[in-house]
Amino acid sequence: MENELPEAGWKEKILFYLGKRRAIRVEGDSMLPGLKNGDGILIDPDAPIAAGDIVLAKHPFKKSVIILKRLTEIDENGNYFLVGDNPAESTDSRTFGAISAKHILGKAVSRLK
Repeated sequence: MENELPEAGWKEKILFYLGKRRAIRVEGDSMLPGLKNGDGILIDPDAPIAAGDIVLAKHPFKKSVIILKRLTEIDENGNYFLVGDNPAESTDSRTFGAISAKHILGKAVSRLK
């Protein structure tokens, strides 16, 4: 799978305990087969992001919803196009369009066991 997340090592775990990483649990099937419902991952809010990265973002219309999607494109205006790895189970930029940088909460950097 493109940009597979490595298992969190001791450095990532220490960064989590120091407040430099955010732990989240995957909900839903939109990122199958790489990430499944219930998987734990660490998010780096300060990491640079590029096409191919998995990012955590605020849903552009549902204010209480946070989404985890793959960044596929950054357009010339700095808008981010996010798509789930499992298109049949994903509500993403194909539905709600590209989102602005202010919606991005961080980059998925590792998987928790």
